Amino acid sequence: MGGAARTWMTAVPLFPVVLGAGLVLSAVFARSLATRLRMPDWVVLGILASLSLIAAATLSPGADGVWGSCLRDVAHPLGRGLLAGGDRSLNTWLFVPLGFFSALGARARPWVLPAAFAVPFVVEGTQRVLPWLGRRCQFQDLVDNTWGVVLGAAAGLLIGFLTTPTERR
Repeated sequence: MGGAARTWMTAVPLFPVVLGAGLVLSAVFARSLATRLRMPDWVVLGILASLSLIAAATLSPGADGVWGSCLRDVAHPLGRGLLAGGDRSLNTWLFVPLGFFSALGARARPWVLPAAFAVPFVVEGTQRVLPWLGRRCQFQDLVDNTWGVVLGAAAGLLIGFLTTPTERR
């Protein structure tokens, strides 16, 4: 494991446990939820797995115990820096799958996509109100997370449009 990955795993030691549990629960409940929502199984599984990854990365208790008021410094969404790595890039890419699968799910249930855009607000709000998580909410994370949903949703909407039979367009 590389130095950056080792450092991150030390800062969020429960990440693999939370992710593993979330993925197992996603696999168990995806089919029944898809049936209930009348959505494809793989789309619901993608949404649930995305939410599991987001929860594991952003809501697992942190080892450093930093928490308190939200950091208010805001720059701008990443452009060319998306491929550079680092926290901002991770915060953006982490939410791309959620945007992608939610856009595909919105074909059957339009409310799914706006719900995906609410997730970054829920994450940062949860970090703010649950001090025992040892996390600090940051407005820049909110910008980066939302940008990830936007990028994923754009890709999902494009793929959905391109794969829709022409007689339905």
